[in-house]
Amino acid sequence: MQDIVSLFKYLISFDTMSDPRSSTYPSTSTQLEFGDILINLLKEEGVKDIYKDEYGLVYGHIDNNKEKTIGLIAHMDTSPQLKGGIKNPRIIKDYDGSDIILSSDYKISVEEFPYLKDLIHEDLIFTDGEHLLGGDDKAGIAIIFKFIEYYLSHKDEFNYNLAFSFTPDEEIGKGALHFDVKKMNADIAYTLDGGSIYEASYENFNASSAILTIYGVGVHPGSAKNIMVNAIDLAAYYCSLLPNDMKPETTEDREGFIHLVELKGDVEKAEAEIILRDHDETLLEKKKELMVKTLNDLEKKFPRGKFYLTFKDEYKNMFAHFKKDMKAIDFINKAYLNSNTKIKYVPIRGGTDGATITYLGLPCPNLGVGDFSPHGRYELVSITQMEKMVEILKELFK
Repeated sequence: MQDIVSLFKYLISFDTMSDPRSSTYPSTSTQLEFGDILINLLKEEGVKDIYKDEYGLVYGHIDNNKEKTIGLIAHMDTSPQLKGGIKNPRIIKDYDGSDIILSSDYKISVEEFPYLKDLIHEDLIFTDGEHLLGGDDKAGIAIIFKFIEYYLSHKDEFNYNLAFSFTPDEEIGKGALHFDVKKMNADIAYTLDGGSIYEASYENFNASSAILTIYGVGVHPGSAKNIMVNAIDLAAYYCSLLPNDMKPETTEDREGFIHLVELKGDVEKAEAEIILRDHDETLLEKKKELMVKTLNDLEKKFPRGKFYLTFKDEYKNMFAHFKKDMKAIDFINKAYLNSNTKIKYVPIRGGTDGATITYLGLPCPNLGVGDFSPHGRYELVSITQMEKMVEILKELFK
C-alpha cells in the first residue's frame, strides 16, 4: 500500500459529494463507485471478508481468533457545499505558524483561524482554494486503511478482531440510515471523523427540525390595503421574533440554538426550514415550546393567515448511553496513555453517525482525524496527526 500521503491524495482525487436534493440512496452514484474502489484496494492488501451491501455500505472483517471485536467507521461522502475531486493539493512540511496561501484570491489566515497556532511544526496538506479538500472524511478512511495494512501483518500484537465500515451520505444526515449493527458484528466501535486527534467526543446535540408553513392572501398590491396577507413577510417576521441569543452565531460549547436554514415562498405561501439543537433534551423541548408560543402570538395578531408548524426529531445525544457504560471511553483513555498522547473530551456541536449507531445498540464514540475547517475551501489536514492516529489505533487494539 502507498504511504499515507500518497493514499490520501489518491482518495481525495475522487469527487464523492452527497446531494441533499437527491431521492436516491446513496444520493450520488460516485459514492457507490468509490465504495468499489475501496473494496478493490483492500482486497489487494489481503482482506478477504469485505463487501458492499444493497444500500452501498461497505463492511469488512478481519478475524484474529479473539473473543471480542472492535469496529472502525468512516464515511465516503464529502460535503455538498463545494466541489471536491482535487488533483493538486499543496503540502507544507514543518509548518511555521504563518498565513497559508491557497491562491492569489484565498488564504488561511492565523487571525481568522487561530487553531493554526496548534499546528506549528506539523506537516499540512490543503486545497488550491477552488476545491474541497475532502479530509472530512477521507482522512478517516486513509487512517483506517493504514491501520488495516499494519494489522494484517502484525496480528499477534492485537487482542481484538477488527471490523470496519465505510458509509455514504453522512454529510446530509443519512450516514447511519441503513447501518446494520449485525453486519458490523462488533462489540464496540469508533467513528473516525473530525478535528484534532487530541480531542474525542461522546456527547453531541439532540437534534430536531421544524417546518413553518404560512398561507397568506394574495391580491394586486395596488388594492391590497386591509386585504393582502403577505405569507413570506410573516414568515420572516416570525423568524425575527426568535431570540437572538439562540442563534448559532451567538452560541458555543454546550449552548443550543434555533437556526433558520432556508426561507422561501411568495405572498400566498411561504415556508421556513428551521433546525433546533441542544445537548440537554429538556432544553430542546423548551425551544420547541418557545417556537409554538411565538407562532400562537402571531396567529392572534394576523387572524386571516393560516399557520402550521411541524417538528421532527432527528437524533439524540449519545451521552445518555455513555454515562451508564464508559467501557468504550476507557479503551480510548488507555490507548492515549500507552501512546503518551494527550486527550480531552469535547461535546460535538453537531451530529455524528456514532450517535445513531450507539442507539442502534453499538457503542460508538468519535475520534479525530486531524481535519480542520471542513466543508469549505479553507479545509486542511495535518499529515502528522493522521500518522499519529494510526499509532493510537494500534494501542486501542492491544
